[in-house]
Amino acid sequence: MPIAPVLLAALLAGSPAAPPAACQGTLTRGAVVACILADHPSIRVAEHAQEAAQGRRLGARTVLPSNPSVEISGGKRVGLWNGERDINVYGRLSQEIEIAGQRRKRMAVADAEIAQAERQIELTRRDLAASALTAYFELLAAQEQREMIGRIARTAETLVELARVSERTGLGSALNADVAVAASVRVQRQQIEASRRVAAARAVLAGLLGRDSAGAALDVQGDLSPLLVPDDLAALVDAALARRSEIELAKAEREVFLRQVEMYRRLRAPNPSIVLYAQRDGFAEQVLGGGLAFPIVLPSPLGRTFAGEIAESKALARRAEAEVERWRRQVRTEITVGLQELQARRAELGLFEADRLKRAEDHLAALGQEMAAGRISIREAVLLQQTFLEYLGTHIEARRALALASVELARAAGLLPDEVRP
Repeated sequence: MPIAPVLLAALLAGSPAAPPAACQGTLTRGAVVACILADHPSIRVAEHAQEAAQGRRLGARTVLPSNPSVEISGGKRVGLWNGERDINVYGRLSQEIEIAGQRRKRMAVADAEIAQAERQIELTRRDLAASALTAYFELLAAQEQREMIGRIARTAETLVELARVSERTGLGSALNADVAVAASVRVQRQQIEASRRVAAARAVLAGLLGRDSAGAALDVQGDLSPLLVPDDLAALVDAALARRSEIELAKAEREVFLRQVEMYRRLRAPNPSIVLYAQRDGFAEQVLGGGLAFPIVLPSPLGRTFAGEIAESKALARRAEAEVERWRRQVRTEITVGLQELQARRAELGLFEADRLKRAEDHLAALGQEMAAGRISIREAVLLQQTFLEYLGTHIEARRALALASVELARAAGLLPDEVRP
């Protein structure tokens, strides 16, 4: 490809707009959602589709179904008996007019397509908000897990050093030292996995924000507190049936096809044409006249009756109606399952007590001292370390699962992106 056109296109396009100030630095939960919704390509795609529908409405506003037609012709006349010559000139002006309200029906179809595009924008915004919150909570959970394992890794290193010292001094066996090393390797593997999860979650969130996924210096602030979603099943179902964009989108699609049926029915009406003509014949006479021209309506399949288009639009409208019912059933199922998931995750998190979590952290920090003082053996220290590590890691996973369950229920209930609050 030539370089000059590429450079010219880059200059005409200009540099990309700088992100808002709220999207710089440390991002909170609300800022993450707002920044993703501000300028995401998926939203621009839906908005451009709406602009296209508005353009079709602009075209449907045309008063005349076609432009006027002007015909001018001339002829040379030669008398058969006397040989006299003369020039004949003929002129004709015709204009088709609509008498069955086709223009109004075309505009109705365009209005329905604009409404359908609006529902698509709402659906895109909701799914992006859910993706943003999911990536946000995933990053917070991964960072917290990495910090927790990092603290435990220091304790594991201490246990390994004590075990090796005990082996060198003859106070412990090589078996105990190998057990400590094996436990340390396990913690290091978990530490590597935690770092990988942080990098993956940061890359996903950076990609949603339009930043470089490979080297984005992205930092988030907040905790794993779930979204505030009501527990009333009936209220959630009613809200979802009224607000879910999939249902509204299927309804809008059905409305488009129904209006297309009405438009095609009106298009079957023959449009007359007003005809004006003028001519100068061979006898030097000036002739002016006018009239109406009507198309001849032929039955199908000889003529165009829009029978196929009407049948197609009716079938598509019935399909959209079935889609509405399908989405209503699916929404009820998603709300029921999502609420059960949220309640189960909430009950699971209730199993963890704050004071016991604090004591588990303290016990992990004190394992080295306890083993050095001879109050516990190396094997007991390794077992306690793995037990507390699993306990603390399960607590983080429970909080993460609760946060994600709240996001899924809010998405299913149609509460996003409006209900984004801690």
